Amino acid sequence: MTGKGVMRAGMLALTVVLILLEWPGVQPPAELKAWTEPVTVKGYVCEPARPTSGGNLAFVVCTDGGDRQLPARIRATLDGEDSRHRISGGVVLEARLDPPRAPLNAGGGGFEQWLWRERIGAVARVRSMEPAPEFCDLACHYHSARIALIHRLNRHGERLRNPELVEALLFGSRAGLREEHWARLDATGTQHLVAISGLHVGLVAAIAGAGLGVPITRMNHRRPAAGRFAAFALVGLVTTGYALLAGLTVPTQRALVMVAVAGWMLASGRQWRLWDGWLMALMVVVMLEPRALWGPGFWLSFGAVACLILGLGARFRSPGAMRGLVLAQFAVVAGLAPLLLWHGMAPSGIAFAVNLAAIPWLSVVVMPVILVAAPLLLLHPASASWVVPGVDMAVTVLWSFLGWAQQWAFELPVPASGTALVGAGIVLCSMLPVGWPYRLLAVAVLGLVPLAEHSEPAASGYAHHELRVADGVGGPVVLIRDGSRTVLFDGREPGSRTRAMTRDRIGAWLDTLGVSVIDQLVLGDPGMDPQRHWASPRLPDVRRVIEAPECTLEQHTGRGRVTLSGLAAGGQCSLLLRSGERTALLAGPVDRRGERRILGGLSRAQEVDLLVAPRGGTGRSSQLGFIEALSPSVSVLAPPDWYQGEAGAPALERYGKAATRVLFTPRTGELGLLPEEGGWRVEPARDCGQKVRLC
Repeated sequence: MTGKGVMRAGMLALTVVLILLEWPGVQPPAELKAWTEPVTVKGYVCEPARPTSGGNLAFVVCTDGGDRQLPARIRATLDGEDSRHRISGGVVLEARLDPPRAPLNAGGGGFEQWLWRERIGAVARVRSMEPAPEFCDLACHYHSARIALIHRLNRHGERLRNPELVEALLFGSRAGLREEHWARLDATGTQHLVAISGLHVGLVAAIAGAGLGVPITRMNHRRPAAGRFAAFALVGLVTTGYALLAGLTVPTQRALVMVAVAGWMLASGRQWRLWDGWLMALMVVVMLEPRALWGPGFWLSFGAVACLILGLGARFRSPGAMRGLVLAQFAVVAGLAPLLLWHGMAPSGIAFAVNLAAIPWLSVVVMPVILVAAPLLLLHPASASWVVPGVDMAVTVLWSFLGWAQQWAFELPVPASGTALVGAGIVLCSMLPVGWPYRLLAVAVLGLVPLAEHSEPAASGYAHHELRVADGVGGPVVLIRDGSRTVLFDGREPGSRTRAMTRDRIGAWLDTLGVSVIDQLVLGDPGMDPQRHWASPRLPDVRRVIEAPECTLEQHTGRGRVTLSGLAAGGQCSLLLRSGERTALLAGPVDRRGERRILGGLSRAQEVDLLVAPRGGTGRSSQLGFIEALSPSVSVLAPPDWYQGEAGAPALERYGKAATRVLFTPRTGELGLLPEEGGWRVEPARDCGQKVRLC
């Protein structure tokens, strides 16, 4: 084995060892600490505050290390109308701490995984916050200066039509992006344009190399090696400065490492294979942050570079600017399709065409204009006024183009993972720099892969009957399965994020559970529009929709083992489920008057032994008289605002006074409920035991 071969084997072995050391299956998870009383947190703000969907501000606090009982990083949420730019520097918080948890369903748990990847040890709801400059060290001053620069950009750029986009591209801060921004980016498949990645850091390095590196190399033509390394050092300083402006987050570090490895390979003057640089960057990134492996950004970044190497790296002649751009887009879009599907992200149908125009405009116009104008934008309002028109024009052209493309957007149907993998392989093989006979042979071999696959025929239906209650989807959503029949009850009230939650969270949940068809979709609120809230290629096919006014019809599912009866009350729809001796009431979003009507419509209220609480226990729903009249043995509360915790479900106190076992989904995660002779068997996503009264 040659020296380079030994080096490659060593890098690969070290990368595997680092991955195994951090693998959750190898390293036992730490015991989650619970704080029963409010605590005092001393530290500094180490990530800019951003608005949450509930109208609060969320930010990350790095503790000073004085109290070893506190984790090093805490995600805090603050109520109030404070400006997000005022939250910076050293702080002292009085807060209620909770374990770092998030909605947990089959196929979900993404935010909880993000907390783990970011090494956040607790989430906090802040009761009071006071500035504390004495806790501000060097790292604190860096983060405070960055937040101050972001605030200055927003003040000096008041005339910008899209200041949030300039903030994202210059500082890597997406805190200002609102829901309508993400809707446009998602629809056009251009989310990567506002996430600091190899594209942005590479552009900065290319601009610095053309403006500074090339002249220095030419000035040192007598000592070319020294000139190359001097240019490499200078370009590295400029690129590192941009990475510091962008917050030096894990994605930014990953991009910086990949650009640094590529620059070092060029400066060394030796012949390197492109895969050597790719492997070296992979090793360094895993060494710096092993947990990055469990994030989609890691796979998409290195996957995109791998696709570019496969498609363009071995060509003897340059394909030209336009043809190279088209080939690169083909390689990246096709090659990343399996990874996108693996992470539950359906690719946009117009992403390929939109990126063909958006990436060159961003690379040639937007980023150079922003980087050149940044010093004047941040220096003074007067100097900012000189460059605001140019920056505004460059960004507005891009954003207007995306807005025009959004009206033509559509979601691609989600293929099977094997089909996507074969399709990606066919596209990449067709781009290999070999003769067409070899390309056709490779395509033919890949085409035989699906034929060689053998799988056992799927069962004709689900073998049991069960109920499953989703967690963190905006309210009570219950899946009822009985044999091959599936009924979904949506007891939520419509809100601004209902459609997004249905498409992203409920769609992924049902897909993981293997639900491809919903026989009956029962909507509990008359304001729920099936065309608006339940229409997406990411959702299963719905054979029949039963809206609130129609819920008085009696419906049977499966082989007669489960019977559903509709209960209309106050314009809302609730369901009464009977399975043998077990009876469950799935309450719609009724108010107090609706609860009395439900009680009046039940022939024998005492038969109800499972209750899915109306409105998830929010407001004045679930009055004590209603709970005591039903006397359920098990009560399930799925609140609309998961992140408010117990504060968002005041009915918890009333359920605690009743003789019922309370299952609160922010604690339990998704719930599986199976009727048995002795009652209901509870299977929470977070196992808290069968005998715990309040879970």
